[in-house]
Order: sequence, then C-alpha cells, then structure tokens
Amino acid sequence: MKIISTFILCAVAHIALSQQGRFTGLNQNDPNYPARGRFNAGILTTYTSKTPPPVLFGNITYGISNKFSVGVVGGTTGNLAGCGIKLNAVIWQKKSFRIAYRMISIYYPERNGKFLFDRSDLHVMPWMLSMGVIDTEWRTKKGIRWALGIGMMETHCIDGMIKLFSNLGHHRQAEEEEDGDLPFETYTTLQAGVSIPISKKLTFHPEVFTVFKDGRLIKPGEHKVGFPIIATVSLTYSF
Repeated sequence: MKIISTFILCAVAHIALSQQGRFTGLNQNDPNYPARGRFNAGILTTYTSKTPPPVLFGNITYGISNKFSVGVVGGTTGNLAGCGIKLNAVIWQKKSFRIAYRMISIYYPERNGKFLFDRSDLHVMPWMLSMGVIDTEWRTKKGIRWALGIGMMETHCIDGMIKLFSNLGHHRQAEEEEDGDLPFETYTTLQAGVSIPISKKLTFHPEVFTVFKDGRLIKPGEHKVGFPIIATVSLTYSF
C-alpha cells in the first residue's frame, strides 16, 4: 500500500508542481490546498460509543504550490494518541472541477495502562494507519465544494512489520503468507464530503467514509479501523 501510494504521489506531485500558479483564487476556503506559501490550520472530531471522548485531531497544512500541499497531524482517538503526515496533490483541474489525490499516514504509539479519560488498564502495541484516496470535486459559484471518491486503507502492527521485513527471503515469510497471518490488513473506502465557507478564512467540512474488506462492509469492532461508517467534522482556518 505504501509503495503504491508513494508512486502515485510522486506522479501527481510532478503534475501539480508543473501546473501551479493559475488557480490561486480557487484556493479560497479550500481545506486541503492552501495557496502557495500559505498555511491552513484545522481541527477534526468524530464520536463513537466504543471509545471515550474526546476524539480530536489537529492539523497544519502548507501549500508548496496552489495544487500541492504537505501537512502534519496529531491528536487522540479517545483511547490512543496519534501523529502523522499528510500529502495532497491535484491531478487534473478544469475551471471548478478537479480530480485530486490525498494521502495520510498516522502512527499510534504503544499504550500500557490508562489514557486520558479511559481509566481501564489496556495494553496496545504500536501500529500505523495509512490511507490514499482519489476524489472528484466540484466547486459551486458560492464556493461550496462537493466531493466523492474512492481509496485504499492499510493498517499494520509495527513489530509485525519489522519481523516480516527481517524474514524476507526466508521460508518463514512464505509460510505466513500462505496462512494469511500477515501483520497488515488492507481495505477499500468510499468517501463523500462537502466544504462549506463560514467566512473568507473559515471553512466547515463534514465527511463520511465507508470501509470495505473483501467487497463487504467491515463489522464494528472487528478491525483496528473500528467502524464500517466513519463520519468526521472539521473546521479549517486559512492564514
């Protein structure tokens, strides 16, 4: 998943950097693409009954060009801490319609004991979640952005991946592959969202992800992802 995402990112970044400079006005109220040399700061939340509140992530995004941005994220799922990076690139754009690529990778460090409002003693090994999605997006005359897309998601245990790579070329890896006992899981996603301007600098952005495994919606609590339908709400401020 990471190799595929990196390859796609390199390709779309080249396209984005080579076509920069013509769509600065369209970057207004754009949570993923601040204008070249500008910053966006955002905060995202969601809620589930399985993890204690608050579910809260903050992010800062910097515009390398008008069509390519990088950012950092950090926060909590309610029972774990998390931090990571994100990369966004516009693949193709014509007037108010575009096709864009987003990638995010989040590291969840080890938990041993209580965490924030979760007072239960729990041990969780360090793991990572990575996701790459392609969106089609349409911007209305009022600046509202409607988006629909598809993507891939991957989760893996850090220790398991270290063991896997340390056993490359050995029989043990082949046996694990045959048994399906690999330290990572892959999913497909369908997502839809809308970005609504509140002011010239503040944007409200709800988004819904549906998560599939082997062509079916995952079952709640069965995977690290947690739920088959994940709804998030974020506020983004443009500097």
